[in-house]
Amino acid sequence: MAVKRGWKIAGGVVVAVVVIFGLLFWRDTRVPKPQIASAEGKRAPDFTLKDQDGHDFTLSSLRGTPVLLMFYRGYW
Repeated sequence: MAVKRGWKIAGGVVVAVVVIFGLLFWRDTRVPKPQIASAEGKRAPDFTLKDQDGHDFTLSSLRGTPVLLMFYRGYW
């Protein structure tokens, strides 16, 4: 009888630990709401930057085509 009670307590502790870690993991994986309004569909300001080959690239050269802007800060 004491052995069965011990297994019930151990099982309850395991379930509680799994539920707690599951809730903590779920809370940390939710996508936060954006802090700024979306710029989708709005015209981006024109700019000129160097491309990977060192040539000048101007955003306005792609006018009339869909563009996805992605900026990387590069490697340190």
